[in-house]
Amino acid sequence: MSSRGVRTCTFNVRYDEPADEHPWDERKSRVLEALDRIDPDLVGCQEALPHQYDDLQAGLEAYDWHGVGRRNGERDGEFVPVGWRSDRFECLESGAFWLSATPTEPSVGWDAALPRVATWVRLRDRRSADTVWFCNTHLDHRGERARLGSARLLRRRANERLEEGELPVVTGDANCTAGSPPHRTLTAGPLEDARRAASEVAGPAGTFHGFDGSVGNRIDYVFVPSGVPVTSYRAVEPTEGVPRSDHLPVYTEFESGD
Repeated sequence: MSSRGVRTCTFNVRYDEPADEHPWDERKSRVLEALDRIDPDLVGCQEALPHQYDDLQAGLEAYDWHGVGRRNGERDGEFVPVGWRSDRFECLESGAFWLSATPTEPSVGWDAALPRVATWVRLRDRRSADTVWFCNTHLDHRGERARLGSARLLRRRANERLEEGELPVVTGDANCTAGSPPHRTLTAGPLEDARRAASEVAGPAGTFHGFDGSVGNRIDYVFVPSGVPVTSYRAVEPTEGVPRSDHLPVYTEFESGD
């Protein structure tokens, strides 16, 4: 069995908009191929509508999945699903919370334009026996107060898991750049930005490209436990022809246990 660390990927797959220049039916195979090549142990996706979530589950059979629709906690609205390799991790618990002042119920937080949810699982690493708390989310694209409030909530939840002896890992589209108030909050401990911590960094600096191939800001992140060795980070370059999404997949590898 490979002795590699925990390879963790975040990928905003772009919701299926039939009016798009590149609808999901054209992109689906490219998304699945990219994730198959990356071969992550943990993967968090954003903007997956119910049928897109179904396609991810059907196309990536080595993974178990957990996700809920953001509008009702069931099948309504976009998912931010998490997947984990079932041969490496055992799921101990799963859940979701909303990025709002009422996180236990479907809700819109602060000045957000839309309901935003975080999906999480507690996983036992079969190799190291570590317990990993893996959380994936998508911060609001309009509300500045919502992004900051969401970052504070995520940091608080991550700190709670660290205090229980678990390794908190958070992925997502944060809709903010490095150094912004939400990013500073998320990296104030117990988490750090994997790109900044990585020994080796590859790929474009930005992660959003809007289907036109010109990479813009870095808004997609993997946050890992502070002080954990991060061996590599990569933003995967855009492809020629039909794009996978309007975001680049990002992955990192960090060491866990002995």
